Amino acid sequence: MKKIALKLAVLATVFAPASALAQSQSPPDDIVTTGDDLENVLETVRDWFFTVFVVLAVIFLIWAAFLYLTAAGNDTKVGKAKNALIYAIIAIIVALLAGSLTSLLENVLGG
Repeated sequence: MKKIALKLAVLATVFAPASALAQSQSPPDDIVTTGDDLENVLETVRDWFFTVFVVLAVIFLIWAAFLYLTAAGNDTKVGKAKNALIYAIIAIIVALLAGSLTSLLENVLGG
């Protein structure tokens, strides 16, 4: 387990600079002075959290599939893998719902 955690940490360290290059929006040039500036900052933070959450949910899904494939018929390992798979699917659903929540509320409230 420690070897896998170490490999994941090294992998995250290797790909962290690449994720910084994938930034599509530039940071605000000024300090927040108006409500629109605050809204833009909050939207940027929301987008970052959404992206990180979706990436983590997909990694968790892949991890659950790996657990399932390596269970080798062991009932306890298969049970753990099924639970991990269910939680990964729930995490992806929550991530998608959280990402679309603001547009859903805007449509319902007429904003």
